[in-house]
Amino acid sequence: MTFDQAILRRISNRKYLDIPLSQQEQALLNKAIDRANRESGLHARLVCNAPEAFRSLRKSYGMLSGVQNYIEMAGPSSDPDLMEKCGYYGQQLVLFATTMGLGTCWIGGTYDKALCQKKISSSDTLCCVIAVGPVAEERSVKEKLVRGTIQHKSKALSELARGMGDAPDWFMAGVASVQRAPSAMNRQPIRFTYEKGSVVAEIVEEGEFSLIDLGIAKYHFEIGAHGGVWTWGSPGTFEKAAEEKSCGAVIWKKTETGHVYLLAQHGASHWSFPKGHVEGKETERETALREIQEETGLEVTIDESFRQVVTYYPKPGVIKDVIFFIAQPTGGTEHAQEEEIRQLGWFTFEDAYPLVTFATDVEVLQAAEEYIQEKLS
Repeated sequence: MTFDQAILRRISNRKYLDIPLSQQEQALLNKAIDRANRESGLHARLVCNAPEAFRSLRKSYGMLSGVQNYIEMAGPSSDPDLMEKCGYYGQQLVLFATTMGLGTCWIGGTYDKALCQKKISSSDTLCCVIAVGPVAEERSVKEKLVRGTIQHKSKALSELARGMGDAPDWFMAGVASVQRAPSAMNRQPIRFTYEKGSVVAEIVEEGEFSLIDLGIAKYHFEIGAHGGVWTWGSPGTFEKAAEEKSCGAVIWKKTETGHVYLLAQHGASHWSFPKGHVEGKETERETALREIQEETGLEVTIDESFRQVVTYYPKPGVIKDVIFFIAQPTGGTEHAQEEEIRQLGWFTFEDAYPLVTFATDVEVLQAAEEYIQEKLS
């Protein structure tokens, strides 16, 4: 599931199942949180099996139930952009959890803040928390009533944006994504303006959590516009990113005891799957076949019915989509491409899972494992 798809699927969940997060789910969330902290300077933290902050009806007003796990969105009190960063990177984590099939809910005041504050550094400020955990597929009657009471219809595009007459498609897509962004009391207090190639976002209705709303809205706009860079603050400006594309595959083969995956340690030392840039008018399949042969020496068959997309920023001002298929070796001589790959290795799923560096790639591996298990059953 891409973040675009997660935006369409995600809703606020207030009722959680009495099922703990698995070790794999915790590891995956922690990888995503660690990466967000490195990028932002935040000190966000996953807290598991700790319902104490939500047990009191006085604190939750009966709106939350079964919360066992949450992400503390906190960071240095000295950071002037702290609340906005908590919104921006917090929503990144919310959407990542959605791709994992977990429920989430932004919580600004209906929790025991004093209890949570005790667990963080005295030099940090706790801005809010995000409930996360397994939820039922069908929402309860109480949840539907609560949602109907406190939420209203999203604002129209004309209320969220100005300058649409001259705006490119990516601006319109960005604002459409903002329509689905959560905000305190669903006020959506942010306006986006397009003028002469420039985009500006600003708060038009002040509130306790308006800076968090600003960060959330900016992140949604960035996803909808397919990449770009914001400046912090209100007003903040957006510069659209250049777009790149790579293709590769999760390569696997059967063994006497099951199956294994081929991982590549790339030049930057991270472990992932063979992949590379699309050249000329190549199709996605042609790029994947060529790059796999160049990086691993193997000839493979590509299964295009499995297709996962990972999106990230390889460098400032550039966004890259990486398309991963599933493949099986059919020939060639295995060897690592000296210029690109440090080493190759075959690993079981259990061994590969903690080795893969980035959380988004771990999600691809997990999807591949489920796909293969279904094929083998």
